[in-house]
Amino acid sequence: MSHTGSTKRTPAAEIETCSCSKRTKGDSKAMTDSGSSESVDGEFSTSRVSDDSLVVGFDQTEAREILAKMILAHGLPFSIVEFEWFNQLSSHLNPFHQKVSENTIKQYCVKVFESERDKIKKVLQDVHRISLACDYWTSSDQTTGYLCLTAHYIDADWKLQKRIICFNELSLPYNGEIISNAIMDCLVKWGIENKIITITSALDYDGAPDILRSRLEARGALHFQGFFFHLRCCAHILNSVVQDGFNKIESCLSKIREGVEYLGKEPHRLVKFREVAIQLDISTHRSLWTDVKTRWNSTYRMLQSAIYYKTVFIGYASSDPNYEWLPTDVEWENAEKVCKLVEGFGVTSLTTTLFSNTLYPTSNLLLIEIFGVKKEICEAYLSADGFTRGASISMFEKFEKYWDDVSLLIAVASILDPRFKQFAIQFCFEKVYSSSEASEQVKCVLAKLRVLYEMYEKEYISLSVSSSSLSIAGTRGTSSSVSSSSINEDFISFMQSKWAKNPPKSDLDIYLEEPVFKRKELDVLTWWRENSVKFPILSKLAHDVLCIPTTTATSESDFSVGSRVLDNYQSSLRKDMIEILVCGGDWIRASTKSESHTLQEAAMSEENLEIQIPATRLTNNQT
Repeated sequence: MSHTGSTKRTPAAEIETCSCSKRTKGDSKAMTDSGSSESVDGEFSTSRVSDDSLVVGFDQTEAREILAKMILAHGLPFSIVEFEWFNQLSSHLNPFHQKVSENTIKQYCVKVFESERDKIKKVLQDVHRISLACDYWTSSDQTTGYLCLTAHYIDADWKLQKRIICFNELSLPYNGEIISNAIMDCLVKWGIENKIITITSALDYDGAPDILRSRLEARGALHFQGFFFHLRCCAHILNSVVQDGFNKIESCLSKIREGVEYLGKEPHRLVKFREVAIQLDISTHRSLWTDVKTRWNSTYRMLQSAIYYKTVFIGYASSDPNYEWLPTDVEWENAEKVCKLVEGFGVTSLTTTLFSNTLYPTSNLLLIEIFGVKKEICEAYLSADGFTRGASISMFEKFEKYWDDVSLLIAVASILDPRFKQFAIQFCFEKVYSSSEASEQVKCVLAKLRVLYEMYEKEYISLSVSSSSLSIAGTRGTSSSVSSSSINEDFISFMQSKWAKNPPKSDLDIYLEEPVFKRKELDVLTWWRENSVKFPILSKLAHDVLCIPTTTATSESDFSVGSRVLDNYQSSLRKDMIEILVCGGDWIRASTKSESHTLQEAAMSEENLEIQIPATRLTNNQT
């Protein structure tokens, strides 16, 4: 039905006159860089939007906090708030959107950072033990160093968590004293200096971990008797071991690397490469790969793909006079031997699953994989083939040098997996040691596990006695307190004498004697949470051990984010703002569970190392 004289009204006008419209909950004042308040940036005065023109429930302050979280979580520039089309979109979605300046949104980012930091600080106060992953990074111009610390812990719901607690600049040149001071300052600032059980790092960095260890020991805060206070990053150790093998075929790798890059520069070369493959009846469903020299798995992938196309490379070289990077027959043969050796290391399970995952513990899964690597190296070391044996010597020596640093941890962690218990270490040790030596190694690991358990048992009993004493003391104010408390104390003394004569089995003994948990797939943290009443002491030990990171992969991912921040802003940001962007972004992503890709997937997507072979012939325009 039409109305005479009616005027067409916009949606905004409808809202303005709606009887349900109310005053905004958001403040009409905005924070400035100095922390004082002023009118919202000067772009819009409050008179532009009447007090009763805003929709019920719309909060300008809350909207800006969400915007700040978006900037932090996705690494966006602060200046996005001044982009024309960003504001066009925002105004389209909300007619009462008020433009905000770059300086103001920085202050909201600081506010979000401080709020999230306070939340994490409260959580960490209730965490029993915390493990650190530590890494150092030097800027491309070699003038500035950065320290990254990531705290790993298991929360009250038995969920594995990791949070960056430090991303700070270090003046070069730095030494062990400077690094250990920076770490200790960070721990004190967070109030967790007495909770640290391990620190995992790629390198020793001038003895920084040892200096930190001595300081914590002096404070009486060295836990686990320092059994595995400083752990070497498993991924870096493995990378170093494999690189020693690759060094034996460096000439071949250089030729393959240059040859693949040559093919990838011009599409018509790849087409010709495909035609040669078809003539040789070799499927071209596989891609060629380039590599990052410092990442052994990418070099292995490059080598593997090149060996697959070995005869195609030979055929292509004969048809292209400019192609001058063909390995010799001997180089191909040696490359195949190294590739076969590295293949036995379990590239997929180690690099893409165990070394890069941050969602669940991996230390309990590493033992069999790592001893598989050791077995392969030992077999190569005893090989009748001179080249294979020679290539494995330095690999064997480096493996023996570094793996002692982490072997105890992964052995203990595997025992705390109810699917493995002591049988995993028995299986692995028997593969690489003589029967008698394997038996001694198993006894040694179990003895150290028992020492750790007894530490937790004493702590548990101490807390239980304190609790009982408080309970008894609390009854003495009642009319029947004398006889009641006397009976309780007598009964406790009676039970203690019985336990001294016939001590009950410990959690650890009961756990080891029970059958293994017969299920291939298992969330080990969920299992311990569900069995924490049954194993009250051992579950606390498992809670602390299983949070220990075996690699610094998370720190490397953090540096990837940090390097992008530094690349985007360079020296224009204050030091504290860099930490706000890196740490704040990590906290927001963690709180919203927005990290969906594994570190390995992220690394591969950033490197873009794959070179696909065209499926069809190119047209004249394409050539």
